[in-house]
Amino acid sequence: MTTHESLAAIRATYDDLDGWHARGQKMPPEQPERGSLLAADDAIFYWHNISETARFSLLTSGEHLRLAKTAIEAHQVYPSAHFTVMRTALVCAAQAVWILAPPDARDRQERGLTLIGEMYDQLGKHDAEQLTLPLNSADQKDLRDHVDWCEMRQDQVKAARRTKAQFNQTATIAWALDHRFPDSRRRGAGRLLWRQMSSDAHGLGWGVYQRGSTLKGDRRTGLGVGMSGGGLEFIAEPFVAIHQVLKEGWSLFDRLCEAPRN
Repeated sequence: MTTHESLAAIRATYDDLDGWHARGQKMPPEQPERGSLLAADDAIFYWHNISETARFSLLTSGEHLRLAKTAIEAHQVYPSAHFTVMRTALVCAAQAVWILAPPDARDRQERGLTLIGEMYDQLGKHDAEQLTLPLNSADQKDLRDHVDWCEMRQDQVKAARRTKAQFNQTATIAWALDHRFPDSRRRGAGRLLWRQMSSDAHGLGWGVYQRGSTLKGDRRTGLGVGMSGGGLEFIAEPFVAIHQVLKEGWSLFDRLCEAPRN
């Protein structure tokens, strides 16, 4: 695509992004209707609703795409940082689709609990790291109480689950891409974009090199001086693809939140 076409494709998503953002500002937060499939999914673990886990993922994905949008409209395009932002948008959109798409309630519930369990697991690691810091006795007691609470929640999640499968982010994204894109070429392109954006998130650089142009090579090292301006033509493809995954997530969320109409 040309720069003009790329910008037009990105801007075509803005109405959706603004609408989803507005939904996230509503108080109280949106809840599944009584009698809906998602309300039934929530009932198996009332300490932490599966619907809220999915809704948070959807809102967070949109927030990151909106951040990418804000930079674009400010005429600021970043060779690496734009892709770290979009990577998080993809992670969150894919998580929501992965949870919501299975037609079998048991699969939705198991996936929702898997992600909730991962959250408590990572929170527990954060708290344990905090305990290694110098704290006064009152703060240390409060933190230890929170560690105990977090361990209790982890045990409750394990008791509610049917399997012991660990959360796998890469597999989650691959599943969501397969669900959203029936075309094997587009699914493959999505996987490659995920891998490439991971290089940006981890500061490894090769993704930036692929988007740039080498000016002069060094025979000894195989490295070369390169230029990369970020380019809207590189940003548009992942931006639009992530928007499509996110749109699927919101569509699933809305359908599952609706109670049957008599």
